[in-house]
Amino acid sequence: MTVMPRRVAPFLAAVVLLLTSLPGAVVVGPGPARAAEYELDTAATYDVDPNAGEIAVTVEVEFTNTTPDPAGRFSVFDDVKLAVHDEATDVEAADEDGDLSVSVETEGDVNVATIELRDGLRYEQTVRFEVTYVLPDTEDPRLRVRPSVVVFPAWSFGTTGSVTVTLPSGYEVRVDGDPLTQNAGAYVSGEIDDPSRWLALVTALRPAEFTSFDATVPLSGGTADLRVRAFADDEAWGTAMRDLLVEALPLLEAEVGLPYPLIGQLIVTEAIPADATDFGESAAGGTEILVAYDQPPFTALHQVSHVWLSSSFIEARWIREGMASAVAASVAEPLGAEPPFDPAEAAAERADAGFPLDQWRGDAGREGEAFGYAASWATIDQIEDRVGSDAIRAVLRRVAASIGPYQAASIEREPTVDGVTSPASPLTSRAFLDHLETVSGADLAELFADSVLGAADVAVLEQRAAARRAFGELATAGGSWGTPDPVRGAMTAWSFADAERQIADARDWLAERDRLLEEMSSSGLSASDRLQEAYRAYGGGSEAVSQLNAHRAVVEAYTATAAEVNAERSFVERIGLIGGPDPARELAMANGRFASGDLRGAVEAIGEAQRILAAAETSGIVRLVSAALVVVLLLGLAVLLFRRRSSYTAAP
Repeated sequence: MTVMPRRVAPFLAAVVLLLTSLPGAVVVGPGPARAAEYELDTAATYDVDPNAGEIAVTVEVEFTNTTPDPAGRFSVFDDVKLAVHDEATDVEAADEDGDLSVSVETEGDVNVATIELRDGLRYEQTVRFEVTYVLPDTEDPRLRVRPSVVVFPAWSFGTTGSVTVTLPSGYEVRVDGDPLTQNAGAYVSGEIDDPSRWLALVTALRPAEFTSFDATVPLSGGTADLRVRAFADDEAWGTAMRDLLVEALPLLEAEVGLPYPLIGQLIVTEAIPADATDFGESAAGGTEILVAYDQPPFTALHQVSHVWLSSSFIEARWIREGMASAVAASVAEPLGAEPPFDPAEAAAERADAGFPLDQWRGDAGREGEAFGYAASWATIDQIEDRVGSDAIRAVLRRVAASIGPYQAASIEREPTVDGVTSPASPLTSRAFLDHLETVSGADLAELFADSVLGAADVAVLEQRAAARRAFGELATAGGSWGTPDPVRGAMTAWSFADAERQIADARDWLAERDRLLEEMSSSGLSASDRLQEAYRAYGGGSEAVSQLNAHRAVVEAYTATAAEVNAERSFVERIGLIGGPDPARELAMANGRFASGDLRGAVEAIGEAQRILAAAETSGIVRLVSAALVVVLLLGLAVLLFRRRSSYTAAP
């Protein structure tokens, strides 16, 4: 026996309730006394003929009057009543002598067949007869008799009974509710002690033959190549589903706010009810989506929303399912797809099965699954009421663009198809809360504590609030430099103790940076990107401190050298600098190299300027001495020439 699908369970429970009421409704024909006790033993056979589109129901009845005759009177039954299916046709009855009179009427919302007995049945007398009727194929998903799939409720009759179901070979059979065991090509119940409480939903499926209905749907993010596959004997479903999705896909894309992510066909396939969820969800894998034939159009919208809201894009199940329902509800009205329930009311009704939504994984049981779907949808609605649908779309776009939850709300990058199919970090409950508060500025911690987060996460929300305040102050202090990667990483991981320590270090570093920037400004230097990159990469860590110290050392050397270059020079020093390398030019070169982040080059240029300055006096002395020697030599040469001229005597 398999677990009864939730959407079928209410129907079965209602039928059981009706069957339970019938024994009291079985009446005795008019006579000296009215009976109160009887035995009604039945053997019901459901002979399924999918090709003919009908089920022949045969109920063999053995009815015994067990009510003793009261004093002076007789206990007599003139008729017997059996609850038959609402869709029953051709209801007939017969005993060994021939046909019996049968009438069918609704009594207390139960379809009742009244069989008139051939003779009044006295105490301890037994009568045997047979009731037959036909269950035809219908549009009701709970009674379908077609070559592709058979679904029907089988029940027993009387005070004791048995049920046998026969089907053609080649069908895979599933039984929900009470069990049927395969035996010699049939499915049998065995002896049923209380037929009024026995009920089985029989589903039989054979390898399906499908008819395809194709369409090409232009979307802003691409083109959807749509194929709807319907059972070959249910073309109406295929046509209706194709028409619905052609109209729905552009609306869904606009509502989600992300580009259509699929490459290749989007295949939607008709299926039998497969699980216990309110939306009959069943994944076939790849790009194929299964939609059970018994589901309303809203379910298809919910299912197709998962093309965008997939498990690779959103890790938390409650966000995926809640958003899929909310998106479907947003586009449902123009498509005529009425939502199946009010999520807030349904969640409240199932509160006893509730749990923190972030813990919704796998199968939570029938009631738990129903709560998960309803509460997730209701919570997304609550969030949308607080922050607006644009904020939710902004969060999805940030995830698709690989923007972290603690990057500034002003940061925008166009989401890509790759981001939708494989984001850098699939969305979790923690990240969803962080993103929403970053984008909207709203405080949603209490809402998440009440409905979403587990106890461990709720316990750190107060520390989270303090860390977020400190983070905001750091962002203000950082200005255009933003916030460091390690701090954002710690905040994203909800490692708030680490985050607060890193924030304190980063604030100290920024204070030192501000003092250094003032020194740079006074010296005519510009901050390089290297300093900003160190802050963003390491925050106030040792690597960033080393960069800050390295920049400060260069600034101090530059400032001191600039002061020396601009100082008043002695005559000898000025003579030493004439015609040689210019220290001011070297400082200008150092300034440019510093601004570009080439600290080594800046230091080399500053060192060269210092070398030139240090050598200026020596160079001046050398130059002056050299000049003096040149003058002496010139004077000596002039004297020598003069003497030679004055001692010269002309030849006779």
